[in-house]
Amino acid sequence: MAVKCVERGQLLSVRLLTEAELASELSVERVYLWRKRKQGMPYYRLGSRTIRYSLHDVMQWLEERKTASRAS
Repeated sequence: MAVKCVERGQLLSVRLLTEAELASELSVERVYLWRKRKQGMPYYRLGSRTIRYSLHDVMQWLEERKTASRAS
């Protein structure tokens, strides 16, 4: 699904992914997405039951929360 939105006077096309598509893209289970939504991961609610994600927004959100791994 693609939507168009206006940001800073520019028309942008954003592809929105289903939970299954995003889970596949990230190689995670759908329950992971549910947990991350509860922690503030960005998503769009379309209607009462339909949820979609912007891969760009999700990747940016995850990047902001990335922690450096520790050397053993």
